[in-house]
Amino acid sequence: MKKIIVIASVLISITVACKSKKAATSTASTASTDSSMDAQLTAVNTRFPNTTMEELKKGHSIYTGACTKCHGTKDVTVYTEPRLLEIVDVMAVKAKLTAEEKQSLIKFAVGVRATSK
Repeated sequence: MKKIIVIASVLISITVACKSKKAATSTASTASTDSSMDAQLTAVNTRFPNTTMEELKKGHSIYTGACTKCHGTKDVTVYTEPRLLEIVDVMAVKAKLTAEEKQSLIKFAVGVRATSK
């Protein structure tokens, strides 16, 4: 019985520690992204005209939710745009993203890449 209690306590501790670390990372990521969204929107509109701020925010939400859930925070700027599009194509199926969600994610990633230079 003691072994079960000890194991349960360890698992609960690990779970709580991981969740609080992810929450802190997500909050920091959101704050830094919000400050550069206007620049991203301008950059994305050269590639995808008529992109809205709502689409970028939706893309950011998908990135910080569906993507980082499994992969953690990845630096999308290390990929070329064609490679990034390939990755999103494959992962959108696995993450069960709609076509609209996939487009928002692509626009967000393109915006991050364009404003990181």
